[in-house]
This record gives sequence, structure tokens and C-alpha cells, in this order.
Amino acid sequence: SGGYIILTKAEEKVKNIKEAIEVFENWIEANSNTSTKNAKPKESEEKVETVPGLGFKDKDAAEKTLKILEGRDPDYQKLAIKGLLGSAKRVLPSTKNEDKIKSIKEAMGIFEDFLETFDSEERAKQNMAYLPLDLIKNLPDKPPSALAAEFVECYDKVAKGNYKHLRTKFPEDDDSTSWDIVRNKKLLKLKEKVKESGEKMFDSDGKPTKVHLEMIYWAYSPNVDKLKAYCAKLEKTKAKKRAHSSSSESGSDSDDEVKDKKKSKK
Repeated sequence: SGGYIILTKAEEKVKNIKEAIEVFENWIEANSNTSTKNAKPKESEEKVETVPGLGFKDKDAAEKTLKILEGRDPDYQKLAIKGLLGSAKRVLPSTKNEDKIKSIKEAMGIFEDFLETFDSEERAKQNMAYLPLDLIKNLPDKPPSALAAEFVECYDKVAKGNYKHLRTKFPEDDDSTSWDIVRNKKLLKLKEKVKESGEKMFDSDGKPTKVHLEMIYWAYSPNVDKLKAYCAKLEKTKAKKRAHSSSSESGSDSDDEVKDKKKSKK
């Protein structure tokens, strides 16, 4: 009987380890999509709203889901579909109705096809990681359009710098297309423009060009490191100017002191 107890303890251990691994894998998946590489959301932020309408109960629900995900960040598309597949797999064992089982399996088939195409077309490479808000706010320039200004305002005041909130927030004049989709559409157009014109991203002084600034105000840059270097240089120049103006003020004081001393000697 002792052996039996040891065996069940071992089984329990394996079960616990498996559960822990699953929790950890889910956590990694939720935290490691490349959109977050540049813009790490803060730990303390409020819960991100789920994009409504996603489901896996049948073929129609699956097709509707893919429609809702169209134009969103590729990383998020993959994450959402993998999440739905996982949920569907968990629901299946407890589903008794044969028709329901068949419907769920059809939905799963659609999702599996989507993931296969996603990987074979290397769509993850099309992901346009969000720039951290601080980097955008550091620039002395202004957003190039009213819509871009509204986007930055929403990213700042409403989303509090967490791009995930933009999936359920909308421009004032369009409550059917969320900000993440609006942004991606604008960026794809700008990328196309660059491809055609061959315009560079930085001028000879390392300053972002006009088209690059347009991208930056949609929270994207194809060369984040160089942009960070430019912002750091700006910051240094500002600091130097501040130091110079404060030292020249104190310098004028000391000049007066010297004059006073000369007067007192007379």
C-alpha cells in the first residue's frame, strides 16, 4: 500500500508540474509577442478589454472571428486564434451533443488552417511594433494630421501608453474601425510610399525625414535604435542649453561681485 501512495504522490506531482508548465507557457505567450518588445506595458495597468465578437462555436463564428481580426497586428491575430483553439480543446471533452462537437471541430479546422497560412507566409514579420509613448512625446515636431494627433492623444490619455487598449478604442468620426486597424492601414500606405519613392528614413544629420515622422506619429519606426539615438542627442542638446543659460546667469552675478569688490578696494 505504501508503494501505491508513492505512486499517486508522483502522479500528483507530474500533474502539478504539467499545470504549472501550462500556466507558464500561457504567461510567456501573453507577454512575449513582439509588439511589446519596444513598448512594455506597466504591470499595474488596468485589465485590457477583450475584442468583442470572437468565438469558436461553429464555422460561422470562426469566420466572423477572422473578419474581426483582419487588419489588426499580426502578433495579436496569432495570439487570439491560438487562445481560441486552446479554449475549444478544453471545452470539447465536456461537450456531449454530437452536433455541437462537430461544429466546434469545424471552427477549429478553420483556425488551424489560418495558423498554417500565417506561418507559411511568415506574417509575423509584418508586425509593426509600437513605439513607446515617451519616445514620440520627446520629439519637438507636431503630428502631421488631425487624425494622427487624435491617435497620439488616445495612446497617451486613454490607453496610458499601453497599445493593447487601442484594439477597443475608436476615432471620434468612426466607431466601426478601432485605432489599431486605422494605424496599420496608415502605416502600410506610408511604407508603400517609401518603397516607391526610395525616400530615406533619416537625413544627413540623423534627423527623421518627413515620411519617417509621419510613421513615428502612428507609433512606428523601422529603425528604433537610430531614433532612440536621435532622441538622446536632442536631450543632450537641451540639457546643454539649460546648463549654459543657468551658468551664464550665475556668471553675470559673479561679474557684478567682482565689480563690487573693486569698488570697495578704492
